[in-house]
Amino acid sequence: MQPGPYYNQPAVDWARQNISGRLEIKPLFSSLVVKLLIYLLLFCVPAAFFAIALVAILLGVKDRAIVLGGFFFGFILLIPCGMITLLGAYVRRGFVKSLDPEGVNGSLGRTFPWAKLYYVDHVTKRTRAGHVGHTVKDNQLELVFEGGKLIIPPLIHERAKMWELINSIPVEVRDDGVPRGRVPAAEGNPIRTQEDIMRLLESQRASRPKAG
Repeated sequence: MQPGPYYNQPAVDWARQNISGRLEIKPLFSSLVVKLLIYLLLFCVPAAFFAIALVAILLGVKDRAIVLGGFFFGFILLIPCGMITLLGAYVRRGFVKSLDPEGVNGSLGRTFPWAKLYYVDHVTKRTRAGHVGHTVKDNQLELVFEGGKLIIPPLIHERAKMWELINSIPVEVRDDGVPRGRVPAAEGNPIRTQEDIMRLLESQRASRPKAG
């Protein structure tokens, strides 16, 4: 007999008991004023070249190099600015936008039901500047579902409360992909639970020859 489709009933019950209505997750610096300021700063340089070209046309400047040069450099600078904007939108599409009793809602309309939640992964951020490495444990949360995953980024309002809420979900918890209660594999050895390690140590002690 084949098992039925995956259904996380404990997570479904937890959501109905702990989430009422729609719980928004708001990233820092996400207000409309801040977004407009960021876009203005990002596109101010190519806009300045376009402005120079337009002013030159209005003033009747006959040097075509000034007019065409302004439009040319403005267009060239629009390419990296546009790519940065698209990259930011692409990254944000994987972020959690809100939680509700039925599931988790992401940007661009992505929605995953609680019934299909596999596990929550606490992801570490690792950076390196020169020869110095820096590690931030539990930097972000990844909610992994049957059909994909959504990310709760670190820079959000009321981060501590959100972490506490997500940690209360009755589901498997992992740290950088490794289930809690297990240790990472080393030198090709399979991952072992703490119970496996204790049994291995006991067997090694029993196999040692007794003195005398």
